[in-house]
Amino acid sequence: MDASNVLIRLARPDDWERVRDIRLRSLADTPNAYGSTIELEAAYGQPEWVAWIEGWEGATNVMYLADADGASVGMAVGSREGDEQDAHLYAMWVDPAWRTRGVGSRLVHEVLAWGRSWGSRWVILGGHRESNDGAARFYERLGFADTGERHRLREGSPLQVRILRREP
Repeated sequence: MDASNVLIRLARPDDWERVRDIRLRSLADTPNAYGSTIELEAAYGQPEWVAWIEGWEGATNVMYLADADGASVGMAVGSREGDEQDAHLYAMWVDPAWRTRGVGSRLVHEVLAWGRSWGSRWVILGGHRESNDGAARFYERLGFADTGERHRLREGSPLQVRILRREP
């Protein structure tokens, strides 16, 4: 599988079913990597999936999909609440068959470019498990630094996540 054939593109509202499918795949593959659960999100309908693409509760989102051979093999979401000066990186995931081929880096760089396009001060990643050294190395190679802040992965979870950030 040649990653040079992977197209990174912005998701559109009419991609909501594709977005649902890849997000549920990500939650099934790495359930302890996200602040949500497959049980919760499997019940979402079209409005919730379109909100992932466009924004939710006053936020503006951009979602990037990595497409190869007619299927989505990766995703990343950039989000900004109102006039906030920081961008957030959410829902980063690459299909296991496509990992270590540069797809994840390309997705993150799209979110960074989006943050630069409107003058973001920082791009903040707030959801990688403290015990996930592979993810830590990936984000550190991309210039993210640990802020020292920690919080629970989600309500009821004993897992802690690191808060990372970098300039866009």
